[in-house]
Amino acid sequence: MQASYNKVSAIRARLLQLIEDTEAGTALPSERELAREWDVARMTLRRATDELVVAGLVVREQGRGTFVARQKMARPMAMQSFSDGIRDRGLRPSSRVVEFRRLRRGGVRSRVLRIPSNDPVVRFTRLRLAEGEPIGLETTWVGAGRVPGLTQDDLTGSWYELLAERYETHILTGTSVIEIAMASEREARLLECEPGAALLRIETTSYGKAGRVVDFGVDLFRADRYSLMTDRLAVRPIARRPRLSAAAPA
Repeated sequence: MQASYNKVSAIRARLLQLIEDTEAGTALPSERELAREWDVARMTLRRATDELVVAGLVVREQGRGTFVARQKMARPMAMQSFSDGIRDRGLRPSSRVVEFRRLRRGGVRSRVLRIPSNDPVVRFTRLRLAEGEPIGLETTWVGAGRVPGLTQDDLTGSWYELLAERYETHILTGTSVIEIAMASEREARLLECEPGAALLRIETTSYGKAGRVVDFGVDLFRADRYSLMTDRLAVRPIARRPRLSAAAPA
């Protein structure tokens, strides 16, 4: 058992060196090639590779091979637009509108938007890209009365900037619920990932002045390319436990 572990550990070290010398997004040599070159059993090589997949250092793509993982883009949990967050990382953001609809009534979303259920709502979905690479899908619902004249052509840039500059609406705060989801066939096709791949699903309600709801959104981001970062604060000061004094001598 120990000998088997040592073999896996040695192959893992060689794989780590190979990853270090290989550009992100590049395919590694096939399992068959590495097993022959390193004179090692394919099962041993597969076990070592499995550990690196779990660690997020390499990514397996069915039918294509194993690739050196790209570094994830960490986004702070703040009311910051996707475009600003990507620019902060020195990358070029862009968007492609996948769907744009004017709904006669908001239905169940009206309750979240805090508008009458019979009021019309605009719903749009955008594919968000960084340096031309698909990162996420964002679907937004907003009361039509808040954004008169909005068209699909207006949505190629920052939504927050558009709200501020054209509609004088500033998003000040919001609440988000984050879950794990799996990519559907359609989502996988748009995001260029495998069906069933892990996604970060973020539901956000945004608020403006006087606590008024501005919009509601459901975002789906590739978990292999995107992460979320937040500061954690204590709810209340952590009290120190009193030290037990030594028993008095009898």
